Order: sequence, then C-alpha cells, then structure tokens
Amino acid sequence: MKILDVGCGGGLLTEPGGSLFITTINKTQLSYALGIVFSELIAGIVPKGTHTWEKFVSPETLESILESNGLSVQTVIGMLYNPFSGYWHWSENTSLNYVAHSVKSRVQEYPMSAEFVLKRETEELQATACTNPAGHEELKK
Repeated sequence: MKILDVGCGGGLLTEPGGSLFITTINKTQLSYALGIVFSELIAGIVPKGTHTWEKFVSPETLESILESNGLSVQTVIGMLYNPFSGYWHWSENTSLNYVAHSVKSRVQEYPMSAEFVLKRETEELQATACTNPAGHEELKK
C-alpha cells in the first residue's frame, strides 16, 4: 500500500482537514480465493505474484492504523470488479476490495529524538551562559 500526499479535499495530509483515500484488498478467505487463486492462478486476469496475502488488510485494522496516526475515518465502502465488463462498481460489501476515506483530525505530535533534545538543552545553556555569569558554571558540567 503506497500513500501519496496530493492535497485532496481540505489540504495536504500534513494539515488538519487534509483527506486520504486508500483502496486496498480485505484480508478474508473470499479475497484470497478470488484475488489470488482465481484472478492469478485460474483466470490469469493479473500476473502470478501480483498479490501478497500478508499485505491484505481488513477495514478494522486499517481504521486502527489511521486513527493512531491522527486521521478520522469518514467512509469505508466496498468495490467490486466485473471481469466481463471491465468495470468497477461501488458496493456495501467490503469482503473483497474497499476504499477508505479519512481526514487529518489533528496535528500529529512526533516524539523528539534524544539528539534533538540534547541539542536544544545545550543551546538553552549557552544562551543562559551569555546573559548570566553563573550559567558558565552550569555549561561546564
């Protein structure tokens, strides 16, 4: 699954209100049977090895991943492919393919690296040392 930040909807994904659309395959027995066994091995609709079962993800797992990264899931809807017509159709059934739309709900806070924290503390001590003679002693420690 690749994510491309294209600035859909309210803005870039890094901004509150930015939208993210993901289309993927559900991790079900039906999707294995149709997505790998039928479409790759029997019908040859897609080349063998196109799909990797371990990379399939359920809507619940995807929703958990998105929410833990500051996105709020707005919609999850199924998609069905008709190999005879060559067209995709929307469906209430998410057991095969589905699309999820989520919106950046808050600014994601990333933990600061130890290197960044140490650099910031050193800069603060140096600033104190310049304005306060007692700061020189603290900087030596």
